[in-house]
Amino acid sequence: MRDSVVFYRSFYEAIKELPDEQFAACVRAIMDYGLDGLEPSSAGIAKSIYLMAKPQIDANNRRYQNGTKGGRPKTNQEPRNNQTVTKRKPNDNQSLTIPEPKEKDKEKEKDNVKDNNKKTFSPPAVGDVAEYCSQNGYKISAESFVDFYESKGWMVGKNKMKDWRAAVRNWARSQRQELTAKGSKPNQFHNFAQRDTDYEKLVQQNLAKKLREDMGDYGKGN
Repeated sequence: MRDSVVFYRSFYEAIKELPDEQFAACVRAIMDYGLDGLEPSSAGIAKSIYLMAKPQIDANNRRYQNGTKGGRPKTNQEPRNNQTVTKRKPNDNQSLTIPEPKEKDKEKEKDNVKDNNKKTFSPPAVGDVAEYCSQNGYKISAESFVDFYESKGWMVGKNKMKDWRAAVRNWARSQRQELTAKGSKPNQFHNFAQRDTDYEKLVQQNLAKKLREDMGDYGKGN
């Protein structure tokens, strides 16, 4: 039983020329079947019109029933055996989300960065030290510096030297401190103490000795 029925123009065109009584009987037959599913009980023009309209009314009723049930259920179509599933690729304007690394992976990455940042020490040549001293104004003997640390295996205390330029700066700084403490002229060899000799006094003594010798010779001549 329905609350409405579709009365098509084709139905009206088929019966509009009939006499009023037959017209009413045909309309009644269509509406009784469409609304309540009742078929005409007697033969005649009304039943003929009913038979003409019945397929369309049945189709409408099936669509109505399907609509009240929510429509035909959807089915997930799986690819056949001879079909391949194509994975969708992101568009150019879409960004890929990369999962963050785990804690262990982060620690390994940090260790790798530290290892890459470590510099391998290479002993300098005398020319390298001399050039560095000349550029920075350090008054030290590059040859003495290299000889000294080569004899120690390029060790600074108990540790392997990491930066020979820093060692040069410390060498020059130590030399300046020693010169300041002694108040003497720079010694080009850092590891040997400069002799404390008063050259001016020595010259005066030599001159006085020479003068006495000359005066002695003059006295003998007279």
